Amino acid sequence: MALRKIGVVVRLQIQQESLKRGRSPNRYYDPASLLLVDALRLSEEGVVGLVDVEGQHAPREVLDVHHFGHYDSKNRGDNDISFNFTSHYARMRERFGKHFEIGCAGENILIETDEEFEVSALDDDVTIKTARGKTVRLTKVCPAAPCAPFSEYALNGQQKPSRDEMRETLQFLDNGTRGFYAQQPGPPVIITVGDEVFVSE
Repeated sequence: MALRKIGVVVRLQIQQESLKRGRSPNRYYDPASLLLVDALRLSEEGVVGLVDVEGQHAPREVLDVHHFGHYDSKNRGDNDISFNFTSHYARMRERFGKHFEIGCAGENILIETDEEFEVSALDDDVTIKTARGKTVRLTKVCPAAPCAPFSEYALNGQQKPSRDEMRETLQFLDNGTRGFYAQQPGPPVIITVGDEVFVSE
């Protein structure tokens, strides 16, 4: 299978807890619990963030909220791992403004690229080649559908956007603009910033 390089990993992070806070009908989106990490360990159970990888001791491990082992796991079987592209952030920031900071959508892996992707273009298969020579396949790629709290956050914190604004925002963020979910069916593997990302040609 021929592969085409599309970019490199430039940011790794985990959600320490759910970014959707409060209770319906007053739920809201808050990215404060996002944690930048030095590396991610990807497995069939989800994502573990590794902190202080270059330290003298073993790195600290922090489970993402979508990991099966998290005490309040939000894993529903198809959202083990999430990723997005800097090109998609450029689109979102152009629409929503500078308050829409890089990483605020909560993806685990941010890939730097000038290309934009819909799920059909990813062919259900994204490959990461690590600096340590490992090959990681992300499979069962699907759009990370936007929710109402995230859409309100994107609209600069408006608590009561109009029905039309919400509909247009949800449509804009869907089909991968907000990001993608995937799974990693192989043995656990560690990825770091700078790893290269490919798709099938």
